[in-house]
Amino acid sequence: MLLVLAACSPDTPASDGAASHTPTGETVSGDGISLIDAAGRRLTLEAPPLRIVALVPAANDILLALGDTARLVGRTNFDTLPALQHLPSVGGGLGPDLEVLSTLAPDLVIRFEGSSDTTTPARLDELGIAHLAVRPDQIADVFDMITWLGRVTGRTERAEALASDLRAQLDAVREQTRNQPPVRAVFLMGGTPPWTAGPGTFIDELITLAGGVNALADLPELYAAVNPEVLATRAIDVVLTAPGVELDERITRQRRVARVTSDVVIPGPSLGRAARDVAKALHPGLNLVDLQEPPQP
Repeated sequence: MLLVLAACSPDTPASDGAASHTPTGETVSGDGISLIDAAGRRLTLEAPPLRIVALVPAANDILLALGDTARLVGRTNFDTLPALQHLPSVGGGLGPDLEVLSTLAPDLVIRFEGSSDTTTPARLDELGIAHLAVRPDQIADVFDMITWLGRVTGRTERAEALASDLRAQLDAVREQTRNQPPVRAVFLMGGTPPWTAGPGTFIDELITLAGGVNALADLPELYAAVNPEVLATRAIDVVLTAPGVELDERITRQRRVARVTSDVVIPGPSLGRAARDVAKALHPGLNLVDLQEPPQP
C-alpha cells in the first residue's frame, strides 16, 4: 500500500476537495455506458462488465460494498479482505503480471493512473481489454470512484446511497471536532526514512476534518520520505501511524504516539471509520458519536 500511495507523488493532484466536487465522469443515455476517467480518457462499454479485475484495493472495497462480488475474477497481493482470498492474484497493483491477468479474460480492468506505471495501460490497449483509470489522491476522488463504479456496474442507486452514507460520516466527524483546539499531527507510514503524507492527499484531509493540522503541510510532494532529524525539529503534538510500523525514537521523543487502523491508508468506503479513528487519536478526551456503518451487501 505504501508503494501504491507513493507512486502517485510525482503527479499533480487530480481534484480539489470533497465538499463542492463534481465527478468528471459522465453517463451518456442509450444502450451503452460512457464516462471520462481519471486519465481524461473516455471509457465506453456496450453493457456492464461481467468479469472485472481491480488493481486498486480501494476499488475492490467499493465493489464489495456495492454487492458486486460475483463480477470480480482477480485481485492483487494487497487485497487482504477474506471475501477476496479465493480469487487468483495478478501480483502488484502497479506492474501486475499481465499474462496471468489476460488468462482471467476480464472485460474491464480498474487501474491506477500515474506516471509510475505506463506499461500497464499500453499493454491493456494492445490486448484489447477495456480499462478504467482511477487516482484516489483526495477524498473527492473516492466519491468519483464510487460514482464511476456504480455506473459501470449498473448499481447507480446503491452507489448514491454508499456515497451519501460516507459523506454523512465525514460531515459528522467534522462537526464534532470543529470547536476543538487544533492538534499538530503527522501520519507516518513506515519505511527508512519514514514516508508521510503531505498536502493534497486524502490523509491530509482526514487530519484536517478531524480537528488537526498536518505538521508537514509544506511537503513538496503528495507522499515523501522525511529524514527523522527533520521530523525531530518540527512542532508535532501527535504522531499518527498504523499498527506494526516501527518508529525512530528521535521522532517519538516527548510526543504522543497514536496507532490508528489501516483504514487510514485505504481511500475507499472505510474513510468514515478512518476519520473517526483519527479524531479519537487527536482528541482522546472527546466523546465522539459514531454513526452507523454503511450498509453491507
